[in-house]
Amino acid sequence: MLLAAIGDTGYKVMLLLHLLAVVIGFAPAWLWPALVRLTENGSPEAAENLEVSIVRFSLPGIAVAGLVGFGLAGMSDKVYKMAQPWLAIAIVLWLAMLGIYLFVARPAIRAFREGDKSKKGLLGMATGMSHLILVVMLILMIFKPGA
Repeated sequence: MLLAAIGDTGYKVMLLLHLLAVVIGFAPAWLWPALVRLTENGSPEAAENLEVSIVRFSLPGIAVAGLVGFGLAGMSDKVYKMAQPWLAIAIVLWLAMLGIYLFVARPAIRAFREGDKSKKGLLGMATGMSHLILVVMLILMIFKPGA
């Protein structure tokens, strides 16, 4: 049973949820450099906000964005298939992003918050990688190469 097809209200609601989750998931990463600087300068609030940004916003947002994206592909009435190159690459990048946030950024933020200044470079790398993955995923979603 098909719940919605491309262009239907159900599909548009799912697309809206997908885009909102992407914004919620990626927005905090744009603030990380400023929060890192404030944390270095001794701001305990910035250090706490740095950790909260990934635990409460980035990780759940990125996870929901991917899951809703799977739903969108499933609701597309066979227009989009998981085997299409652009969608398969996006899935791999989504998993990579979850891994970066969960296994690189989150532990680095905790260590940095506790005073380990050597994690600043790791945080910068995680931030840069998340920005790069976002741009590549946007290109994939807009141009759909191989579709």
